[in-house]
Amino acid sequence: MDTRRFQKQRAYIESLKSSPIARFFATHKQIIGIVLILAFLFLFGYYIAMHPSVIMTVLNINPLVGILIFILYFGVILTNFAIMYAAIKLRGKSLPAKSGLLLTMYSSVVNFFGPLQSGPGVRAVYLKTKIGLRIRDYAYTMLFYYAAFAVINISLLFINTLWWLTVIGLIFAVILGVMGTRLLKLATLSKFVLLVFVMTLVQIICMIIIYTSELRAIDPSAHFTIAQTIAYTASANLSLFVSLTPGGIGIREAFLIFSQSLHHIGLSSIVAAGVLDRALYIIFLLIIFVVSSSLHLRQTFASKKHS
Repeated sequence: MDTRRFQKQRAYIESLKSSPIARFFATHKQIIGIVLILAFLFLFGYYIAMHPSVIMTVLNINPLVGILIFILYFGVILTNFAIMYAAIKLRGKSLPAKSGLLLTMYSSVVNFFGPLQSGPGVRAVYLKTKIGLRIRDYAYTMLFYYAAFAVINISLLFINTLWWLTVIGLIFAVILGVMGTRLLKLATLSKFVLLVFVMTLVQIICMIIIYTSELRAIDPSAHFTIAQTIAYTASANLSLFVSLTPGGIGIREAFLIFSQSLHHIGLSSIVAAGVLDRALYIIFLLIIFVVSSSLHLRQTFASKKHS
């Protein structure tokens, strides 16, 4: 029965590879790559044209703060890469690290401009066509990640007001991880489930440091406590689940304003920090897009040269 199912899946994957759409992408991949680069540059230019204050905001901060935030955002990309790696290993598949990192970088750009969480969707489709990883299997890992992400952030949301509720929530998150491992019958692969949980936690820590740095950069005289900035970060992170606009513009601010009674950070600081964050993140996306595109093009030309 398992052999038949495997053969059917293999035949289905082969049919996808030989489909007209797959052949079109394989034949015109260089042209498509150039079109994507131009599309990104257009969107980047349009965004800057509509928000000219972004440039001035970036120019007015300490360059060291900007560098720190760039490093931390790259750390977030690495956590997404590690979560994707765990999803691949959970199903006994493999993908070269370089290809996986390039995919994560490209999908991060898509995730900013696309509705909701478009990045994971791009990764799922790529992994389906490239290595035959079922979208359903990848979705299971992402659901576990989102569940852990949500529970941890909801718990941290109350750290500035009801710290004991945060402790209970974090304990619940650990229990969720153990139950998830057993329900999905992944006990023999628990190290990869643990990797997803740990990377989720590392990702949240990176975001806490990013938002704390931005809040202190826009108002050095303000004495925000670490509990305030953790609650602020948790609220901002939860807005990702309903990000219907590029970069969650307006959505994140709404979440932060509605949760002011939990983090006690003023409206002016919320708006200024939001502008600064998107300004730095847009520049960061431009940098990683240029770097990943150049690496991809070099890899493509090298493979053609050797063929």
